Amino acid sequence: MRFFFLITSLFFSQITLAATGCILEMNGSWSLNSNKSLDPTNLAYEVLVFSNTEEEQRYLMEFENSPNDRGSLEWSVPCDGKDHPSPDFPWSTAPNATVAITRLGDKSEFVVQKENGRLTTTYTRVLADNDQTMISVGRDANNKVIWVRIFDKDN
Repeated sequence: MRFFFLITSLFFSQITLAATGCILEMNGSWSLNSNKSLDPTNLAYEVLVFSNTEEEQRYLMEFENSPNDRGSLEWSVPCDGKDHPSPDFPWSTAPNATVAITRLGDKSEFVVQKENGRLTTTYTRVLADNDQTMISVGRDANNKVIWVRIFDKDN
C-alpha cells in the first residue's frame, strides 16, 4: 500500500510540475496562416515573436487589419495565473486592463483578459504538429468563439 501511495504521489507531482511556468517551445517567430484561420475580423497580418523564460512570457506582436489599422506591441507577464497589468492594446482603452496566463499542460495555456475587473476575452493557445503550429482559440466574455487563428512557426 505504501508503494502504491508513493508511485501515485510521484505521478501527480510530475503532472503538477509539467503544468507550471511558461511554454519554452513557443519561443521563436510565428506567422498567421490566414488560409487556415477562422477570423471574422479578417486580420490580414499578424506575427508573434516569443522569447519566454520559465517564469515570464515575453511577446512581440505586429498586426494589420487594414491599411489604417496596424501596429505593434511588446509586453511581458508572469505565467502564474494571476492578473497583471496589461499593455495598452489598440483594442482596449481601459486604464486598468489586466492579463493572466495559466499553463494547462505541456503544450497549452489559457489567457484571460479583463478591463476594470470584468472578463472581456479568453483564449487558449496550443502547440501542435511537433511544435510547428500554434492554434489560438479566442472567446468573448459570453464564452462565444470569436476567432480560431492558426500560426506557422518561422524557421
